Amino acid sequence: MEIAPGIHVIPTELDIKLGTFAPRIYLVAAGEGAFIDSGYGNEDLANCLLDYATSVEGVKPSYIIVTHAHPDHISGAMLLVSKSGAKLILHSMDKTDLHVDKTVEDGDIISLDGIDLEIVHTPGHNPGHICIYVRNERIMFTGDHVLAERTTALQPPWGDMAQYINSLKKLLSYDIDLMLPAHGPFITQPKKRLEELIRHRLEREEQVITLVHQGKGTTEELVAEIYPSLSGFLYQVAKGQISAHLVKLEQEGKALSVGEGENARYTMN
Repeated sequence: MEIAPGIHVIPTELDIKLGTFAPRIYLVAAGEGAFIDSGYGNEDLANCLLDYATSVEGVKPSYIIVTHAHPDHISGAMLLVSKSGAKLILHSMDKTDLHVDKTVEDGDIISLDGIDLEIVHTPGHNPGHICIYVRNERIMFTGDHVLAERTTALQPPWGDMAQYINSLKKLLSYDIDLMLPAHGPFITQPKKRLEELIRHRLEREEQVITLVHQGKGTTEELVAEIYPSLSGFLYQVAKGQISAHLVKLEQEGKALSVGEGENARYTMN
């Protein structure tokens, strides 16, 4: 459906791990067209995306802008490129084995015919994560950086808690009416959501500090205390979150570790 003039949302099939949070693809169409992310990718989805672009706005996409090179965002990119001739765009710090036609930096503008897409570098979920700002409409595409109903997963070493919190604070400086994440509902109160996420992460950090002082110094011990009922995939996600907090505390000189990886034991300075 069309969200704002020239801006459309296209849901994809559900994912066994993400459930109703399956990846979402956006189309920005104004003379030229740009897909924001590409989903997992298959023949039917690629044809559906291109048919939609043609039927709704009469455009052939010129760009596929990927918020970050995780499989649920980039896997379908090369199929779309081969079918449309569109150029694949990523931030210069993102890593992929795919051929990238153009790399972008913070503040770069990708101009369509009447809509400018401003690149906002938001590292944290991974080093090259970007959000995309449509200044005239006060809309921000947030990829995985800001979600409405979940917190963003951080898995060190590519996930960085300090960068993630700083990137959340960075978005507070933008005039945003609507955030369009890659998973889950739209965010209609962006400032409130950003402040909630920042507060949540800082409160979790204080909880980690308290528990480490009490002798719970490994990732597994902390996860068992903070998330006692989790298992499977969500347990692994929780381990990543706690590990990211511990790495941040050590980087800031607030904690020390002995050992490596999951066997590392932390104490507070």
